[in-house]
Amino acid sequence: MSEDRSLDIAGIGKLAEAVPDQVWTSVVDTACITFKQLISPLTAITSGTGRLIEAKFDRLVDAEKVIASQTISHAVDKASHSSRKRKNEPKPSIILKVIEDSSSEVDTTLRELWTNLIANEFVDGSVHPELVRILSRLSAVDAQRLIEIAQKTEQKLTIKLALEILNLLNSKIPLSEDEPTTFIDAHLSNLNLIKKSDGIWKLTVTGRAFLEAVSDPSIEAT
Repeated sequence: MSEDRSLDIAGIGKLAEAVPDQVWTSVVDTACITFKQLISPLTAITSGTGRLIEAKFDRLVDAEKVIASQTISHAVDKASHSSRKRKNEPKPSIILKVIEDSSSEVDTTLRELWTNLIANEFVDGSVHPELVRILSRLSAVDAQRLIEIAQKTEQKLTIKLALEILNLLNSKIPLSEDEPTTFIDAHLSNLNLIKKSDGIWKLTVTGRAFLEAVSDPSIEAT
């Protein structure tokens, strides 16, 4: 049991180890019940894939189950406050991949981006599988650099991106303009999120789509 608690499930690191066994068991049990209640409408209509999602969740260690449950719960809440009209049903394959890739994420910033991504999938089934792969390959500093480039070069950067994501990242991981970012820029370029034009790094079509996918759908763009 103590091995599971070593994973930071609430942004408090090792403090989780102090949770009594009985309380921890209750937290995990609640997380399992919550997850299966939230996923049940999807699993009811997706047959084999739905059972695969449940099986994936059941194989997670306890701390990962808590993270996965929190991610899905927060995503459902954000999706429920979005004014966008549903075009497509959420894709079980996307949900399964998000559970796989995000359940062991201990960085609170990246966990928020994972939550936003799955919330957008719940809203209208709009998330492309490639965007899930991209997020799984980013660090919080990578994400902060991407937003920094977007803020400097995108005239149509939305308020929800500028205030929600940029503020979150900047307050957590300040990045000085004097700090070397050559590898970060190269990494973002390799992911096709940015490209250099006239000597300036700018977002690609993929970069814009990615930022939209990790934006909170409950915050209206202006």
